[in-house]
Amino acid sequence: MRAAVGTQNRADTWISVAIVALAFALRVAWLGWKPPHFDEGVNGWFLDEMTRTGRFAYDPTNFHGPLHFYVLFLSQTLFGRGLWELRMPLVLVSTACVAMLLAFRAHFGARVCQIAALAMAVSPGFIFYGRYAIHETELVFFLILLAWGLAGLWRSGERRHLWAAALGATGAVLTKETYVVHLVALALAVPCVVLYETMSASAPLRIAMQRWTRRDAWNVGAVCAVLIVFFYSGGLLHWESLPGLWLTFAPWLATGMKGETGHEKEWFYWLQLMGRYEWPACVGLLASFGLLMPRTSRMARYFAAAGLGALIVYSGISYKTPWCVMSLMWPFYFTFGLAVVWMAQRVDRWVAGGVAACLLAGSLGLALDLNFRKPTDEREPYVYVQTTNEVEKLLGPLRTLASRDARNYHLIGSVILPDTHPLIWQLGDFTRVNFPTIDDLPEPLDAEFLLIDLPLVEQLEPKLRDIYFKDTMHIRGQSDQTAALYLRAVTFAEFFPGRVPELGMKEAAE
Repeated sequence: MRAAVGTQNRADTWISVAIVALAFALRVAWLGWKPPHFDEGVNGWFLDEMTRTGRFAYDPTNFHGPLHFYVLFLSQTLFGRGLWELRMPLVLVSTACVAMLLAFRAHFGARVCQIAALAMAVSPGFIFYGRYAIHETELVFFLILLAWGLAGLWRSGERRHLWAAALGATGAVLTKETYVVHLVALALAVPCVVLYETMSASAPLRIAMQRWTRRDAWNVGAVCAVLIVFFYSGGLLHWESLPGLWLTFAPWLATGMKGETGHEKEWFYWLQLMGRYEWPACVGLLASFGLLMPRTSRMARYFAAAGLGALIVYSGISYKTPWCVMSLMWPFYFTFGLAVVWMAQRVDRWVAGGVAACLLAGSLGLALDLNFRKPTDEREPYVYVQTTNEVEKLLGPLRTLASRDARNYHLIGSVILPDTHPLIWQLGDFTRVNFPTIDDLPEPLDAEFLLIDLPLVEQLEPKLRDIYFKDTMHIRGQSDQTAALYLRAVTFAEFFPGRVPELGMKEAAE
């Protein structure tokens, strides 16, 4: 009997390791292939400012906490300035989210947690945004850590669970202002479950005797308070930023509700995204209503109630960006796993396994198609304000020249656009690129390369006196940001063999 149990434990361990390895492989493969997203460019620019000034100044109108920037800054400082270095920390955090679902096995059983973790591992959204250097993945990690801590306090009450819950909540506060929605949802789920228990009792699960002391609580609270003050004050170097911790909510609420940003969506937007991409999460969402039946898991009821509460609140906020779906889906992976195990026990394990395999295989197929075939295809709803591959019309030749001769990092260039992200970060290694406004143009305007906002071409092109290859460059999806690209012919001729420069040849001939 002991041998059988040991064999089963080893098998579960290897299955769990394989799931985490699969999650990592899907997130790290060809990591630098996709151009940096608009928000990644903004975040990269913040890192450059941190390097230049020696500190981080939190902006309460940015709606993102400071911790993310310190994590990326550490990666950039240790490993260099580049897209791979920018994204790799989030790949690790996204993989850790999958591993954290496996840590709930004491509450839901190993098989349920493995199914939940596998669903997250192959999720199109979790892979797609787990390969982005944005805040949402970190928020999900801290929410799962908070939930694991709460579940542990409920079941066993150990000190480590107190630390996990507190650090999870603190990490969420340091990551993104939407933490307040999830904390409120977790809090309100308690009376909802208690009330429903009076009508339909779940399987008994009493609150354990707590094994931590008041001193432990003070220590935990002190550490969390110090972390919040440290990061929001710019590492104690920018105390003026600290009030942003609470001042941020006024502009956040105004932006989310006033409906003037261009990011407004219908209330059912999250359901549309999940229906298109996230089939296991959809099944988990539907299966959560099955927890209304008597004798079901009380803890599962609680997490499902919290997940549904957050989904309802997010649906009521008009401002919606697709990566937020990650913070809404993770509780429903547990209910998906519970539904599969329930079907295996009460219907047929082969039927249950077949249905789960089809859903997971379909999810993996969608993930592979989205992440490795269509990562910049604007027809995909997850591809949102994404930088297009057309930026390589400029960056490709520049990188080639710079790799051949480091002096080419000092080529003169001008980017005359109303919005310069992510190019201001992508061109950050080139020391003589300027980003002037229409009222502050260099004289003369000629440079080795220029990007000019299309509406300004008629006004500015006559000022150019040199000979240029000319092209258009659509910079970002879901926008009309298109620029005219000018590459000085004598510098970039090798990249256009046999092509006649479009600008300046006539004037030169005359």
